Amino acid sequence: MRRVEGERGPGGRRLAAAVAVALVLVHLVRGAGRVVAEPAAGVAVVAACLVLAGLQLRHTRGAAGWGGWAAVEVGVGFLAVGPLGVSVGLLCLPAASLLLERRRVLLALLVAGAAAVEAGRAAEPREVVDLLLTVALGGAMLYAVTALALLAGRVHGARLELAASAVTDERLRIASALGSGLDAGMARIREAAERRDPAALDGLIDTAQRTLGAVRAAAAELRSLSLAPEAASARALLGSAGIAADLRIGHREPLGPAGTVLAVVLREAVTAVVRVGDARRCEVSTEERAGRVVLRVVSDGVPTAALGADVLDDLAERVRAVGGRLAAGLEPDGRFAVEASVAVAPAPAAVDPPELRTALGLYWFLLAVFCAKALMFVPPSRLWLGAGCVAVFCAFQVRFSIRDATRHARAALLASAVLALLPLPWLGRNWIGAAGILAGSLLIALPLRAGAAAAVAVVAAAGVVGGHGPVPVLLTAVSALVTCVVVYAVLRLVRLVRELQRAAAGRRAAAVVTERLRAARDLHDLLGHGLTAILLRAELARRLADGDPARCRAELAGIARLAERGRAELGALADDGPRLSFTAELASAAAVLEAAGIVVELEDGPVPDAAGAVLGVVLREAVTNVLRHSRARHARIAVSAAGGAVRLEVENDGVGADVTAPGSGIGGLTVRLAGAGGTLAAGPDDGWYLLRAEVPLR
Repeated sequence: MRRVEGERGPGGRRLAAAVAVALVLVHLVRGAGRVVAEPAAGVAVVAACLVLAGLQLRHTRGAAGWGGWAAVEVGVGFLAVGPLGVSVGLLCLPAASLLLERRRVLLALLVAGAAAVEAGRAAEPREVVDLLLTVALGGAMLYAVTALALLAGRVHGARLELAASAVTDERLRIASALGSGLDAGMARIREAAERRDPAALDGLIDTAQRTLGAVRAAAAELRSLSLAPEAASARALLGSAGIAADLRIGHREPLGPAGTVLAVVLREAVTAVVRVGDARRCEVSTEERAGRVVLRVVSDGVPTAALGADVLDDLAERVRAVGGRLAAGLEPDGRFAVEASVAVAPAPAAVDPPELRTALGLYWFLLAVFCAKALMFVPPSRLWLGAGCVAVFCAFQVRFSIRDATRHARAALLASAVLALLPLPWLGRNWIGAAGILAGSLLIALPLRAGAAAAVAVVAAAGVVGGHGPVPVLLTAVSALVTCVVVYAVLRLVRLVRELQRAAAGRRAAAVVTERLRAARDLHDLLGHGLTAILLRAELARRLADGDPARCRAELAGIARLAERGRAELGALADDGPRLSFTAELASAAAVLEAAGIVVELEDGPVPDAAGAVLGVVLREAVTNVLRHSRARHARIAVSAAGGAVRLEVENDGVGADVTAPGSGIGGLTVRLAGAGGTLAAGPDDGWYLLRAEVPLR
């Protein structure tokens, strides 16, 4: 219910060790009490208890060790309960070890031996049954706690491995889904270009256009799981227009199809804010409300012109198509707000691993044994009172401790406290277990300090009410404390394992989203830009087909090279990402710009491979923006290294009223550069449009 988030596997091992110590505590206290009257026997009992607790710790460390240690535990245990006269309940420690090591034969011999020893001591059969139940209960609970601690350690240790495996699986799935269609398109483009036949240009251009459409659709589908790329684009777009951007992201990802619709709403709303141009501040926020993700874009610009009716109608229709809602209007403070909400599919329910189901089953066993032991010593005349108290108390435990219900939890705790303490004088010695169970539940249900104080108070009260005289009071309190520690450890570890599972699932989901976004960026930045360059050169070749056949064939040769490189980049999606040669990218960029009739000035310099791989992508995006969004006639590309960083500048003289803001791809580049520790800036500069990217040298 709380305080689980930062805990790790070693914390679980400490809990298991605490339970082992707690289970020998009563015997240890009694042994220490014998030291004055029987020094040798008292010291031997204390030593046996410490040895058994120490041997139990080998399981919490997950070490198999020498296979004969279980037999040693059994021998030490029977030495203590036989010649030294210790209670048979001490055998719960070797019983837990035999359960953990699956020594069924030895476990059967231990149970038979314990029954024989107790039969020789007990005055009546129910005493024998009571002690055997104590051994079974202690052994089962220690087994459960130790198994949960080891499970928590494995889940915690495997979280990175699981995330890496999820990334690998997703990478292969993406490569398989994209490889056939897109690779076939690039292959057809290359084959048509290699024929050097101008008559094939129309078919080549048609194939390139369809392949480019498929690339953009695939990239959009990959991006749809997350609003992060569109949020980065929105920040860059607003910043370039001089509008202060305040982004507050409060939803969990992945979003699935809802992400695609909300990304469109975000893009259109922010573009409208920039287009109107009089806003000074824009707030973008997301949150989850009752199974829906709500996106709000609020600006202080002109409210009536923030969105045209046609744009708003189109957005509303798209949002309604997926079962969502969209509204726009003035806020009480006079700002204009666009709000869209879309339902998201609930995350699939987590399936408990077998060890966790076993531990929960053993907790049910604890309650069942508690019921049996509690009713065993209730006087017949009060059996109805005991049965009622047991039924109500266990019902509270099932609902508020095992199932984690929160409604009426405080009232249930108060009722449980009354049931645990008030009937103690009338329901016999074994009702003390109720106080221990309550104390353990209080440690789980309340904040740490309050829970500890309440648990200590319950244990002390149980000792005072259930004991008569200093020694019985102490032993009763210690017995309640042992039950408290066992209950707390089981419930705590159940919550810890579930929290670790949720954290691992969240890490896997985040890793998959990150991998899909990487693939989307690579498709957009590499293959998409390559196809844009192919289309541009194909159009140029078609214009040159009649007047300059030689240059037309040269352009077709260049197209074939671009198509082959595109196929290689597509294959690299199954790896960590394409590694670009910046020198090749620079030459390609200059050729594409010159093919478009733009005079290019190059200021080249050495670029390390790591920085070149990132800057090559930036260069492609910059060149594509020059071709798409400007009327440039001159361009300058400069690369320099200074101050521990490599800087790329791409500027052109095609600045116009409609191109003062960067394209949406700039947001993706910002994210990519941030991952490499770099920065990106873009905007008008002295009559030209300048894009500047810096990547630190490593």
